[in-house]
Amino acid sequence: MMIPAAATAVHEQPELDLGILLKSLRGLTLWRPMAILVISLFLGFAAMLVLVRLGSSLGGLAALLFAFLGGIIDLAFAGAGYLGAGFSLAATVQERGIPGIGASLLFGLITLPRLVGLLAIELLTLLGLLLVEVIVIEICRIPVLGGILSLAVFPALFLFNIALTAIAFVVFNLSGPALWFGETIRHAFGHVIAVARSRPGPTIFVMLMLFLMYLLVAGALAVIALYAGMLSQSLIVGAMGSAVQETLASLFSFSSLFQAPLAGFGGGVGAGFPTYLSYAFAHISINDRLYVYSFLIAFAALGVVVVAIPNTVLQLGLAYLYHDSARLVDTEAGAAVMSGVMEKFSAAAEATRRSAATAAQQTRELLQRATACSRSSEHAPSVPAQDKSIFCTNCGAALSEEDRFCGECGHPR
Repeated sequence: MMIPAAATAVHEQPELDLGILLKSLRGLTLWRPMAILVISLFLGFAAMLVLVRLGSSLGGLAALLFAFLGGIIDLAFAGAGYLGAGFSLAATVQERGIPGIGASLLFGLITLPRLVGLLAIELLTLLGLLLVEVIVIEICRIPVLGGILSLAVFPALFLFNIALTAIAFVVFNLSGPALWFGETIRHAFGHVIAVARSRPGPTIFVMLMLFLMYLLVAGALAVIALYAGMLSQSLIVGAMGSAVQETLASLFSFSSLFQAPLAGFGGGVGAGFPTYLSYAFAHISINDRLYVYSFLIAFAALGVVVVAIPNTVLQLGLAYLYHDSARLVDTEAGAAVMSGVMEKFSAAAEATRRSAATAAQQTRELLQRATACSRSSEHAPSVPAQDKSIFCTNCGAALSEEDRFCGECGHPR
C-alpha cells in the first residue's frame, strides 16, 4: 500500500526537486562512469591514430579518407562512452545494481544508432517548424495584404521562436539521459517533448545550475591539477635533470602522426621535421622511451581530472533531472501533443501553400490581362482624322481658314 501512495505523491509534486544539485555532487566519488568514459575515449583515439598512420603510408587522397574515417570512429567511441557512462549513472539513480564496465560499453555501442536516430528526428522536426515560418513570412510579401498580416505575424514569430529555443534546449539536453534509462526512440521523444512542453521553466533553471556547477567543479579541479603538475614537474626536473629535456624533445615526435596525412600532398621545409624527430626517437634509450609514455599517461590523468570528473557530475545531475521530470509528465500525452502539433503545422503549411498559389495565380492573371490590353492598344487600327474642310453656306464653294467671305458669291462666312 505504500508504493501507490508514494507514486501519488510523486505525481502531485508541484516543482522539480532542487536537491538534484546536491545529489549530482555524488558523481565526484563514482569512479566507474569516469573509467567508462576514459576507456572509450582512449579506444577511439587509438583507432584514429592507427587509421591516420595507415593512411599516411598510402598517401594522396587515401590519407585524407583514412583520417576522416578515423575521426568518425573517434566520435563514435566518444558517443558510446557518453551513453555507457550514463547507463551506469542511471542505475545509480534508480538504486539498482550498477552494471560492469564492459556491459556499459556494450550498451553504449548498441544504443549509439538510437541516439543518432533520435537526434535526427529532433533536427528534422526543428527544420520543419522553421520551414513553416519561412512560408508564413513569404505570405507577408503579398502587396498590401502581406503588410497588414506582418503586424501580427512578426511579433508572433518572435514569441514563438523564444518558446522554440527553450523547448529545443530542453529536448536536446535530455535526449541522452532518456536513452540511459533504456527508452526507445518513440518513448524518449515523447518524454522529452512532454517535459519541454509542460515544465520548461523549472527544467531549464536546473539545467543552467548544473552547467554552472560543472564549470565551477572543472575550474577548481583545473587549478588543483595545474598546481600539482607544476609541483611534479619541478620534482622530476630536479631529480632527473637533462634526461627530462631529451625525453620532452622526443615526445614531439608524436606530432608526425597528425602531420603525416598532409605529407602526401607535398611537404616543404617542415616536411622533414617529423622524420628527423622520428629518427631521434628511434635512437634514444629504453628508459627515455618509457619516460615518453610516462608523460603521456600523466597528460591523460590530467584530462581525467579536468574533464571526466566534472562530466560525471553533470551527467549524474541530468540523470536525476530526467528521472524526476519523466515521472511528472505523461509520455503518451507528449507524443499525442507532438503528433497534433505536427498535423496542425502540416495543415497550416498546406493551407498557406494553397493561399500562396491562389494569390500567385491571380497576380499572373492580372498581369496577363494588363499585357493583353497594352498589346491590343498597340495593334489597334488607326482612326482616320476627321475632315475639317469649310464650305460656303450659300453656294457650297470650298473656303479656307483665312477666308472671311466666299470668293464665288461674296456671302460672308
